[in-house]
Amino acid sequence: MFKSIYAKVFLLETLKGEKVMSESNTSQNTETKNDSVRDDGRPTFLFWLVSLFAVLWGMFGIVDCYMISSQNANYLAQLPLKFKELVSGFPLWREILWFISIGGALIGGLLMLVRSAWAVPFLWAVPLSMIIGFVGYDLMLANGVEAYGTYGLIASTIMIIISLILALYAAGCDEDEILN
Repeated sequence: MFKSIYAKVFLLETLKGEKVMSESNTSQNTETKNDSVRDDGRPTFLFWLVSLFAVLWGMFGIVDCYMISSQNANYLAQLPLKFKELVSGFPLWREILWFISIGGALIGGLLMLVRSAWAVPFLWAVPLSMIIGFVGYDLMLANGVEAYGTYGLIASTIMIIISLILALYAAGCDEDEILN
């Protein structure tokens, strides 16, 4: 009698364990980080929309950099004088960080459009270079608080947040195997 009760308990525990393992394997295989992948593994409209936004985001940065670097009078007229002085006095390493952030955004966006996993490191380079340049140099070393003004500080913070969101989104897409 003791052996039959032990056998029944063992059998129930074994079956229960297999069911739990089966459920955990199923949930691990179908769990996704974002809503950008269909059940069949293809990207959704949201993925393409975010990828296109990432390209436009990078293009905006290139236009901004070109207009400031080329000393476009109409464009520069909108910027505070202290900000123009700050940017014109950037050391070479700060300019390189600026170019990394705008180039990384455009290249990362284009790589997302072709579903390349290389989009992830390029998109991570954007907020990292922005944080190092903006917080590390502009605010701490170059009196950027005064140069940027309230609007510039808010706008720059929003740009860093958007870049972080794009990098996190791309990383989620890579985990969900949307990017190859």
